[in-house]
Amino acid sequence: MEKENERMIAKTLAGLEGLLEKELIELGANDVQQQRRAVSFKGDKQILYKANLWSRTALSILQPLFEFPFETQQDYYDILREYKWDDIFSVNKTIAINALAFDSVFTNTHFLAQRTKDAIADYFTEKTGKRPNVDIDEPQIKVNIFITKNNCSVSLDSSGAPLFKRGYRRKNVTAPLNEVLGAGLIMLSGWDKQQPFYDPMCGSATFSIEAGMMALNMAPSIFRRNFSFFNWQNFDFALWESLKQEARDGELKNSPEILASDISNLAMDAARQNLMEAGLLGRVKLEKRDFFQSIPSHDNGMVIINPPYGRRLQSENISEYYQNMGTALKHNYAGFKAWIISPDKLLTHKIGLRHFTQTMVFNGQIECRFLGYELYKGTKKIHKTESRQKPLRKRIDHDKK
Repeated sequence: MEKENERMIAKTLAGLEGLLEKELIELGANDVQQQRRAVSFKGDKQILYKANLWSRTALSILQPLFEFPFETQQDYYDILREYKWDDIFSVNKTIAINALAFDSVFTNTHFLAQRTKDAIADYFTEKTGKRPNVDIDEPQIKVNIFITKNNCSVSLDSSGAPLFKRGYRRKNVTAPLNEVLGAGLIMLSGWDKQQPFYDPMCGSATFSIEAGMMALNMAPSIFRRNFSFFNWQNFDFALWESLKQEARDGELKNSPEILASDISNLAMDAARQNLMEAGLLGRVKLEKRDFFQSIPSHDNGMVIINPPYGRRLQSENISEYYQNMGTALKHNYAGFKAWIISPDKLLTHKIGLRHFTQTMVFNGQIECRFLGYELYKGTKKIHKTESRQKPLRKRIDHDKK
């Protein structure tokens, strides 16, 4: 764990691997490689800390410990018991085991986790006369076991609680959006952090808060009080504090206009509390507003919508809802780029607009499409014709002068 160029793994959501790869490269990681719902990379302790503090699209950062082959369940137990666990953490830390096995002598993952816990606990008992306690809900040490056939990889989850738990969410609404997904969708949209940003069905304000933190260069995990690596024997408190201070010093004072709105009083209350906790109340404009009846105060910008899903929220006529949403975008948001996340092709077809791109993502266990629309006045054909004619009109005006 003290190596200068240690291999690590950042886990993420399907569809966000490319964004995470770019983030890690920008943070200074080396040998960055995309995997399925993960990105592997090399770096030192500082990179590990920075990835936890700064990544907007990572769910957790894993630190591999060692790998070993084994033949029997007893072999597995014996090898784990011999490992010097007290070099990693002390006996007074609580632990939890996350175990997966494929095509292995272990056919029951619960039993595998139990044998792993027994091996670690028996090691400490022999060394210290005490056993570490197990805490499934909020462990200080999270050990990951991954077995394929007779090969085992052991790693530590450096993050602890998933990184989508930023620390600013105090109140939820029905079907809240995961913060990692919210940030990832904004990044996929290509928002330049300069244009106005509209979140017209804001719910608990995930999009608005993530956009605000991006625009102000705020580290996404700056509000978190705990990471699992705090409990490792090699935790460098001074390094961690210096990285947090550097993040605070790099925050910006000004951002483009970000507007969060919703028709629901419950959503307004949740959004207000979460914005306040994130230090963005006042920086993000919050209004109670009916999306279908309101007109934006800008001629262009970015609008991102997480509308109700027929399977997720009840609606008397969900098809009509989507049709009206398309009409509102077409007539009220000309000049904007709009993005919509939805799991239902039939519903998004009702929007009546042609998307120029789409990305497959997951909202929880629901497979969704993230659709991008360019909104023009009139038709796209007219827009292209006018764009070609503009230089000609400029030349005519110049000649008149």
